[in-house]
Amino acid sequence: MFDSFIRHKVEKERQIFIKNCTEFDTPRLESEEFPAGCKSETDIVYKEGDTPLKLDVYTPFGCVGAKECFILIHGGAFVYGFKKLDQNFGMHLAIKAGIPVVNVDYTLAPEADLPQMITEVFKAMNFVYIKYGFKKYHTVGDSAGGYLAYMVAVAARSRHVAHKMWVFEKLKGTVESANLICPGIQNNVKGFPGYYFEKRVDTKAESSRLPDYAYDLNLIAEQDSGLRVSVIAGEADFLLEQNRAFKENVPGVMYYEGQNEGEFIMHHVYPIAHPEWPQSVKAIETIAENAVGRR
Repeated sequence: MFDSFIRHKVEKERQIFIKNCTEFDTPRLESEEFPAGCKSETDIVYKEGDTPLKLDVYTPFGCVGAKECFILIHGGAFVYGFKKLDQNFGMHLAIKAGIPVVNVDYTLAPEADLPQMITEVFKAMNFVYIKYGFKKYHTVGDSAGGYLAYMVAVAARSRHVAHKMWVFEKLKGTVESANLICPGIQNNVKGFPGYYFEKRVDTKAESSRLPDYAYDLNLIAEQDSGLRVSVIAGEADFLLEQNRAFKENVPGVMYYEGQNEGEFIMHHVYPIAHPEWPQSVKAIETIAENAVGRR
């Protein structure tokens, strides 16, 4: 009975969230202008099936034979989104960093749980390892995508963490950095969207099969002190306090907090929506520096 109430509540929140995001993103995407200086390969199938999963590759002009790339993971509270949302940002990042950006779609909740999402990103990384020869990865994502970028990076570098997260895809290549844009840090197992992290076969079960750190990135930070991490925050972001607290738990983190300035309001995931803003340019520079400038 209680689980039915929770399920009804989070499902209602999911539907409202998707509606609100769609109303914001539709006009934004229609008005976007992509930057020059970057080649785009789009809709490459990396996982066959009834619903094939696809990725894009954005390669800056003059970049030939790259052995490293960004793995870009879109946000949307794990229940909404698609790679097109992050294409403009991804192209700006590729140009600034001088290396390709791989923009990945993955199966959303509730069709997929958290382990499946991480596994699918691993599959995308293995695909570009074989097709393009990328051997080093820098994960990057916004909001829930930032959460996934960190989880993917730590799980990729630790088989123990991967197995605890029920991820058994063996990754080719190595992850050197994780870059989080206005990331969600904490998720309640009985709230939205954390409720969808696990598939409940027995709805009466109270215990979670995933470790506590699957719901709180603060708890996994100590698992990998060698991972290079950048965190991008914004003055008007509703997750700002979570981001500030998280950076205190990550050794050597590069942290940038965009400040409101006139008509430029640093709302949630502002570098994704407006990569051309001065604050967004600084955010992209911070990510590029963390990935390719701090070796």
